[in-house]
Amino acid sequence: MQLNDKELAKELYKKYSAIHRRKIRAWQMICVLSQFVDDDMVGEVTQCLQIALYRNNLPTVCQYLETFAINIYMKFRSLVMPRLKFI
Repeated sequence: MQLNDKELAKELYKKYSAIHRRKIRAWQMICVLSQFVDDDMVGEVTQCLQIALYRNNLPTVCQYLETFAINIYMKFRSLVMPRLKFI
């Protein structure tokens, strides 16, 4: 799946619209596939994840996005500390 797919990159959409359903299904698939991310691709995956996290999405989409992020950072715990910002 391309991160910059025109429809999936849209930030203005309505709940239950076709775009909303596609986003939900795409992130559900990505969550399932998160177990197959390995050391060779984790850098690229986290870069794409950061871009996706900063996009505006409805809460139901954000839920899956955040679940994917948690799955990745639980699997690759060494990536967590550099991302933390201490106040």
